[in-house]
Amino acid sequence: MKRLIIFLVIVAYSISLIKPFPIYGYENKQIPVLMYHHLDKHINNNTVISPENFDKQIKTLKENGYNSITAQELYDYLNGKTELPKNPVLITFDDGYLSNYEKAYPILKKYKMHAEIFVITSRILEKNGKNVDPNEISKMNWDQLKEMKDYITIQSHTWNSHYKLQSFSGGMKGAIYGRSYINGKLEKQEEYEERVKKDFTFSRKIIKEKLGYEPIALSYPYGTNSKDAMKLAKDAGFKMAFVIKNKGVTIGDNVFALSRITVSGNDTGAELIKKLKNGGT
Repeated sequence: MKRLIIFLVIVAYSISLIKPFPIYGYENKQIPVLMYHHLDKHINNNTVISPENFDKQIKTLKENGYNSITAQELYDYLNGKTELPKNPVLITFDDGYLSNYEKAYPILKKYKMHAEIFVITSRILEKNGKNVDPNEISKMNWDQLKEMKDYITIQSHTWNSHYKLQSFSGGMKGAIYGRSYINGKLEKQEEYEERVKKDFTFSRKIIKEKLGYEPIALSYPYGTNSKDAMKLAKDAGFKMAFVIKNKGVTIGDNVFALSRITVSGNDTGAELIKKLKNGGT
């Protein structure tokens, strides 16, 4: 009997040392990943938000107890390596617009909220450089990306594959989706793989050269991905990648097809909170 009691005490103590697997918010297991693009005065739609409305949305997130996290923290959490704060939210931007530096960054800094920017690396400028296309919305330069490092981490939106091609499967699809018609000729599988992997790899290389770290995450242009694209992203060294499914991320999701939620510039702070509580819809 004495031995049994000692055994039960040892078992109870051992169980007490086991760290429970982390869950989001300790109640809700879905982690919202918000997607923004450009900020412009008095414009609000699914790809553009006014600075005033962005400020209201971030302020409301803060006031409602949401805590911004990094892509690295999300990755570590999904792999059981870390816990997250209560009510975590990952804030992201696509493309690398100058408005992210001039308008979004001061607001994020004001509320001490972190964000990730997925940049088309071929479009990021040298200091005092000009856009490749004069009709393109102004992009940031590398010095500006460095300056924002206290609240922003840079990830990849490809080197230069943010366009569509005629796909082997029919219709126009994102250039990284699969074999495509180049100059009227359908490329071979190995040509497609070489083209896309070269793009992915170079985007990571240039960010490492310019900013001192390699990006771990990729956002697929137009949210378009495929089994081939996911494999190539992994082969290029990415640890995770994002699509657009307007739902939260949960443990067990494919880390190369993690969902983001499109934030409308027309969403009030209250509407954004409601959207997050409803799982992104």
